[in-house]
Amino acid sequence: MKRKFSLLLLLVIPLIGYAGGTVSFEKDVKPILMQRPAFAKVLLDTFEFRNTVQAETVGREVSPALALTRIGPYRVFAKKKGEAEYSMVIQINTTTHFLDRSGKETKVLAKAVSLREDFDSIEIDPLPETAKPAPATP
Repeated sequence: MKRKFSLLLLLVIPLIGYAGGTVSFEKDVKPILMQRPAFAKVLLDTFEFRNTVQAETVGREVSPALALTRIGPYRVFAKKKGEAEYSMVIQINTTTHFLDRSGKETKVLAKAVSLREDFDSIEIDPLPETAKPAPATP
């Protein structure tokens, strides 16, 4: 039994390369949006965003040097300016470029020591009533 569990664990661990985590909208996500200033202006003029954003986390087994680094897609609760409740989730999609020690893009993620993200697209979805977050505390 113990042996079967160990074998199963060895097969599953590589699949757990990315997990969830949070980042700051202002510090981490807004700069990505600002790669397209005109588009960012429309979004920032139309919506208010919570500062806590869900992101993916690079696992140690994917890249030891980038373990626990947060990457897109980023999911954040938003509301139209002037509305009381957060009524939608906006997903900011990025293209992640993993870079090796010489700064060149690598497909061998275990050799990556840094990364660069490019803004790709957004998705806007309304939240069902049961999924709306509690009001943010100041």
